[in-house]
Amino acid sequence: MSNPPLHSKLAHLTNEQVTELISEYYAKKLVKDLIQHFSIDCLPSQLYKLFPPEISRELCPNCGAPMVLSRISKSAYRNEHKHRLRCSQCEHRAKGSCFCAYCLKKSKQGIQSSARKVAEINTPDYHKPTGGQINAYDLNLEQAVSLLALMRCYGTATIKNGMSLCSSKMLKAPFAPSSGYGEEVLNRLVDARLLSFSHQSNPHAFSLADNKLALSYTAQWSLPRAVSSELIRDIETLVSRCNWPAQWYEQVSEMAFDLAFAECKEFYDFCASERMFPNTDDKSVTAMLRNLLADFSTGQCFHIIQSGAQYAADFLVRQSSTPRHAANYMIGACQRWADKARANDWSVTPFRRNFNCPRSMMSYVLHDLFLKANDEGLHTPIDLVVLPNRHGNS
Repeated sequence: MSNPPLHSKLAHLTNEQVTELISEYYAKKLVKDLIQHFSIDCLPSQLYKLFPPEISRELCPNCGAPMVLSRISKSAYRNEHKHRLRCSQCEHRAKGSCFCAYCLKKSKQGIQSSARKVAEINTPDYHKPTGGQINAYDLNLEQAVSLLALMRCYGTATIKNGMSLCSSKMLKAPFAPSSGYGEEVLNRLVDARLLSFSHQSNPHAFSLADNKLALSYTAQWSLPRAVSSELIRDIETLVSRCNWPAQWYEQVSEMAFDLAFAECKEFYDFCASERMFPNTDDKSVTAMLRNLLADFSTGQCFHIIQSGAQYAADFLVRQSSTPRHAANYMIGACQRWADKARANDWSVTPFRRNFNCPRSMMSYVLHDLFLKANDEGLHTPIDLVVLPNRHGNS
């Protein structure tokens, strides 16, 4: 593969000079001196963002192009959500939630094969303990957060032979944003045998409507025997005492990003549907939202998305364009608004949550219970999320 194209602000440099620049930057030379020496027109905080990405030996499973890794600030640690391997040609990402065509196709194939999965889950052998009770330290952060979120959505009745999640309870908050994220989380819980169909229920009666677990009277989800009331209490104790397992600290950024992305996607879809715009290319929307979340908080992204939607609506009227053209215009309008905000160092006022896109229980549990920040996650960029102090973890 040929080298990635250089940013326009580095175009006057040779490949050797670019290599030297990157080497000296990570050797922690003064950035302002590097900018002056190499005649680069940018702010010191922007320099590393101009660097071409690192090229990996790993190839994309979708298109076969090399995977690349974004550069990071010399004073930062590598955040998995932002600096994960991505394809140099398409939108595929190696870790976390990915909404490229390849992964969406795989997800669709997974849904089509769900009958076989349901049949396996509903066998008696599936519900037999496989190694005793699960230890809270064995869970990853997403599993711990989602289990507590389910408890708060559906109550904390005594767990004996697997607690049923009853549809008769009115949900005070949706389990997760209505952007497909909740379905992914539930599927991962099922794969980890932390969630299952009630053995007596008809699995075909289950659906996910408006991102709320829609359980008919003929279908219920349940927690397997290995997910005991003691496990739930142990998770709550670890959280209340800030005695997290070490891996949870490493997983905060990625989970916070995935949740923020889902909230932004939900709000974007709402703004588009409110103006009766048709669906657009998911890859373009995904790339734009990821770009926004690299520098802006979720609430600031709401502001940018709302502005982009309004510009698109004005464009529809002013240019007498089609709704589909306006829907595509909305993506570019959001990106241009964000680029201007960066270039002019605007202070972007974060928006509050829209009534039609309520805060999810996953957000309450992660930001209020685990991070003890209430809804400050709405106003804080992912890179600035503050972790609780470690009080002795395993």
